Amino acid sequence: MSDQHTATTADHARLTAFGDHLIALHDELRRDIAALREAAAQLPADGDAPGPLVLPQRLHSHCLSFCEALDAHHTTEDQSVFPFLAQEHPELSEVLDRLTSDHRTMATLLAGLRELAATPSAPGFHADLERLSVELLTHLDREEHYLVPVLNSLTRFPGH
Repeated sequence: MSDQHTATTADHARLTAFGDHLIALHDELRRDIAALREAAAQLPADGDAPGPLVLPQRLHSHCLSFCEALDAHHTTEDQSVFPFLAQEHPELSEVLDRLTSDHRTMATLLAGLRELAATPSAPGFHADLERLSVELLTHLDREEHYLVPVLNSLTRFPGH
């Protein structure tokens, strides 16, 4: 086989991995939000603590690092992936608009969760974490449903 054929086969393997890579990233986010929820479940429910709810340092750090990772993931999608897909697949415009709207909703929830996690007491932490979890899990399923088949069928790299 020629080197050109080998390069083309390797490029195709990398291209079809885009959707699979997205699923792997989403699975990490799913595991992280589940771990956050599990750790939060060990705390008194909102309003059930004798004093203000104080997040343990480990949960506080995990929450903040999760928020940063999710924000970075959405920023990459909004600035790189979605514009590329909008150009290559205009039929996805409504889906991409919805996914972008989901990102804005989650950005608001993330800001609130970060603010709660940064305060000495965190009233409402459970409720905010649950709202974020529901939004995130619904969003990830929607994104995978609509985008993975498209990402795995790409014939060129974004920017090339």
